[in-house]
Amino acid sequence: MYSNRSQSYRKNYSLKLYPGSPTESHREESEYKYLPLITRVSQEQLDPKWQECKIDGKNLLPRSSSAITIQNNHLYLYGGYQYALGIMQDFYKLNLNAQTFVWQKIKCNYEPGPRCRHSICSFQDNIYIFGGQVADLISTNEIFIHDVKQQQWTKLEVNKTYPLPMDNHCATLYKDQWIIFGGFYSGNQCKHSNDLFSYKFQDNKWVKLNNKKGMEPAPRDGSSITSYNNSVYIFGGKNGDLRYNDLWQFDMLKLEWNFIAINNLNTIPMSRSGHSLICYQNNLILFGGIHDVTWELDDLHSFNLDLKEWKTINFDTSRRQELELRSPPKTNRNPPRQRKPKRLPILLRPLSLRKSPCPSPKKLRPGSQSQYSSYSIKNQNNYASPDLSQCQSNLNNQNNTTIQTTLNNVQERKRWEQQKQKTAMLKLFEVENREIMNFQDDCNVAEKLKTSIILIGNPKQDLKLKKGILTEFGQQIISKFLLPLTGGQNTINGKKPCARDGHAVVVFNDSMILFGGDRHTMSFNDLYLLNLNQV
Repeated sequence: MYSNRSQSYRKNYSLKLYPGSPTESHREESEYKYLPLITRVSQEQLDPKWQECKIDGKNLLPRSSSAITIQNNHLYLYGGYQYALGIMQDFYKLNLNAQTFVWQKIKCNYEPGPRCRHSICSFQDNIYIFGGQVADLISTNEIFIHDVKQQQWTKLEVNKTYPLPMDNHCATLYKDQWIIFGGFYSGNQCKHSNDLFSYKFQDNKWVKLNNKKGMEPAPRDGSSITSYNNSVYIFGGKNGDLRYNDLWQFDMLKLEWNFIAINNLNTIPMSRSGHSLICYQNNLILFGGIHDVTWELDDLHSFNLDLKEWKTINFDTSRRQELELRSPPKTNRNPPRQRKPKRLPILLRPLSLRKSPCPSPKKLRPGSQSQYSSYSIKNQNNYASPDLSQCQSNLNNQNNTTIQTTLNNVQERKRWEQQKQKTAMLKLFEVENREIMNFQDDCNVAEKLKTSIILIGNPKQDLKLKKGILTEFGQQIISKFLLPLTGGQNTINGKKPCARDGHAVVVFNDSMILFGGDRHTMSFNDLYLLNLNQV
């Protein structure tokens, strides 16, 4: 588990400051010695189906592999994982009907402890937590119950019907049962699972459902499950490095698996794990996940259960930058080595091409004494050189001081040539300042930090907004992460989540709530709403 925007929207806008102006706005602008250059908001980047929730007060720590559920119009969250902090054990709730969204930490005398890749659900007045990873390579099969009214945790007694300790499974509610599929068995088993269990809340008893022989999904973890009518559906998952994009249905009445064949193979979503799957009316809604190493997804798909067809709502844009901007050709590679032409023996060459068998001392290189000896005795084609005795006598008459001076000159020229090659190679990597912006990643964290610095350094916040309408000055310093709030004071319309996996989702009224996840080991703590009526 380890964000990307198109570069075509990056432009620099500047605002001219006039020394004197009769208008009030110009007088206000002239009070500022600098104006930051912020990219304007592009309407094409907005998606009306999505809304980002504005958190009032202190936000949660970024995390992935957490679990959320709804209880009495409140969103409850427990645990999660962050690369820098490890497995978490905090417990929070958020009032979804409030005018402002505030995370409230729930403190209890007794808690389940660190937990990630677990499952959580709400049934009647209680919240249940099952399984998950509690430490490195250590999972559990314990169930904890949280009494919402009393605000206290209780651990249930594990009996023989309980499945083995597991994590990274998927779970959903079906009537008065808690259905759990797949996952990874730790301990002595240490293998992936394709078991389907049902938990009866009243009896504290587990029942294995897939006992019949026949086709069934391959063992996997990181898949997603949801229920509709008298069936449960699962999609995707992984078994080691192998990821799936198959869709299965389990008939809760017949207790058997059915593989759903798709007629149009071009509409099937890519294989993935760590994604989310929910059911709304007669459609399955699929979002995100990870397709390959460092390839998280932000696509949105729907599957019509009546027509048995996939429909792509939003294509994956996580690698749009790579598709639009091809990598420049590598010009720093050495040219291909050309074979040297074969040289004829001296005696067989034309007279115009013959060279003296006694090379000049100026062309000698360090250590060339032995090279010359070899060359003088026999050349490349094992032919003896003529006038060998004359060459030897000429060499013996050379002054040792002259040879040493020549060698020093050759070494100095060699060092100069190496320095020249090094300078030429470094020049290939020089990038102008105006081109650096084309290679910068439009990361939401960096953009938010930039916006925070601007807001802190700007002493006059009232110049941005006047009677709820942006002024001309405010449009220049407002960023796309501080869009004007519409449809309420606690959400930003049109802001959609970036590519991620390991996020948590839940259905509330006609919306899907999405929290957290991570990308390239960078975790998120953002909260989004997806209007399911617009999917």
